[in-house]
Amino acid sequence: MNAKSGQKGYKLEELLRAYFIRAGVYAVRGVPLRLDGDDLTDVDIWLYERPTGSSRRRQIVDAKSKTKPKAIERLFWTKGLYELLMVDGAYIATTDTRPLLKEMSRRLGLSVLDGTDIKRMADSEKVIFPNRISEEDLQEKIKGLDTARRNKEVQNDYADLKAALIDNFGGGTVNRGLEHVAGFAGGLVSSHPNSSGAEIFLRLLYFAASISAIAMDFALTKVSFKSQDERRKTIQNVIRYGEEDEARGLEKVRVATALIEKYATNGRTVAQSVAQAIRSDYAKVPAEIITDHVMKHLKADGLFKLAGALEFRAFSKDPLGFDDLPAEEKSFLGVLLDFSGVDRTSAAESWISSTAAKDASKELSEGVTENIGPLFDMSKPEKLTQ
Repeated sequence: MNAKSGQKGYKLEELLRAYFIRAGVYAVRGVPLRLDGDDLTDVDIWLYERPTGSSRRRQIVDAKSKTKPKAIERLFWTKGLYELLMVDGAYIATTDTRPLLKEMSRRLGLSVLDGTDIKRMADSEKVIFPNRISEEDLQEKIKGLDTARRNKEVQNDYADLKAALIDNFGGGTVNRGLEHVAGFAGGLVSSHPNSSGAEIFLRLLYFAASISAIAMDFALTKVSFKSQDERRKTIQNVIRYGEEDEARGLEKVRVATALIEKYATNGRTVAQSVAQAIRSDYAKVPAEIITDHVMKHLKADGLFKLAGALEFRAFSKDPLGFDDLPAEEKSFLGVLLDFSGVDRTSAAESWISSTAAKDASKELSEGVTENIGPLFDMSKPEKLTQ
């Protein structure tokens, strides 16, 4: 949602994100849709749900809060975006209350959260989290850091990380998530301890780790019923090649070496040498560091739970430092730091938790889900409860 939509629109998106998080759904605001490097639009809220051990559901939400919302037009817009992104469902959230909306949404295969639904959410004291900052708060912090550095590097990195949720989601997202884990971790340890820069990089490190976890979880659904060895191989492949299958991951290498063989002098020899060197580099990627941890120490829903927990850390009003994270979160993040070549002690010393942060973290340890409805049936997104 752009700045023209105003504060009402931002507040609606925050309310909706909080609602979905309370309902046990992973939710991200403002996910950019890019094509050939151009920003086309953004997804107001991107949702990821784990209904069963072997199924996952990705959905999008288009949220509009205006005095005269053009809800019918938004239905057609959302339908087009839903089909373009090939997700599993889509919602439109609007302050409009006309009965026509639900009939139109039914015909289009969409779901509607209308003014009545939104009012019910807003009136509930159980929805909004008192100890979270908003997306706008985080964006403002990042912008301030970039302004001091006279560039837009961190803003661009944050946008790229979120864009990975709808650009080749799965193995490719794991790769980009881990790349940003390394970048943000590097920014953290190079910042002055407990400075505003350290705070921002800590938040972004948690968020990048969260994205990496949710993408790994999605990649593993394709081998839910496979053997332990096959699941292990899948994780290694997505980390090394950005694909669940090694052959697909090396497809671009095969194309490149075929062109070298055809057009270069002594092409066959050069092509074989290049292919061997690339395979050698891939083999050096320490994928086993992460793979062994995931396979040995996490339960079936472990990655999904870690993703939600780390996302919450990223937006906590008082961020918790690495040393004070609960054991599972600290272990997983530590493994990602090891993979990135970033010293754990340096990361821990970059941000020392305040007493307020330690107290606030109890809310997460006790669980963020609430019995808040459900306002609608999450298992059947096309049928809202009346």
